Amino acid sequence: YTGEDGFEIACRADDAMELWHTLVDEGAHPIGLGARDTLRLEARLCLYGNDIDHTTTPYEAALGWVVKPDAGDFIGKDALLKQKAEGIKRKLIGFKITERGIARHDYAIVDRSLEGDQVIGKVTSGTSGISCGGAIGLGYVPVDYAAIDSQITIDCRGKDVPAKVVKGPFYKRS
Repeated sequence: YTGEDGFEIACRADDAMELWHTLVDEGAHPIGLGARDTLRLEARLCLYGNDIDHTTTPYEAALGWVVKPDAGDFIGKDALLKQKAEGIKRKLIGFKITERGIARHDYAIVDRSLEGDQVIGKVTSGTSGISCGGAIGLGYVPVDYAAIDSQITIDCRGKDVPAKVVKGPFYKRS
């Protein structure tokens, strides 16, 4: 969930408090869901319901490495093979805000040079990247806007905030 080594532990409810105190006494550092989500985003891990869902494909979400067409038949195989051959129309990008502002889930990604409807995509995840020095996010845009170092604009509650498309993950362990 976080891009770091970690564990999930299950125990009987009656043993939970003793286990908790033992782990903390031995040096464990409990964190909340907000911190976990920040770490997840810094590692550029997708969250189902935000970054991927039933409307996205692995190729759009930069998860094509998990698709194994030669491993046998599976539901959606033909559609994925067709999409891979024809190319995707939208792509999940990582971006870093270049000025003051924080992009949040569902904020619009806009192109103000277009006439009429200027929304080109939407932010799927966004936060302040504590470990990587600035506000970061993920969002879907047409492939024409997805090249690394492309400049994009996020509509942060009515204020245009510039951002740059970056290669992920945002943070890497040394």
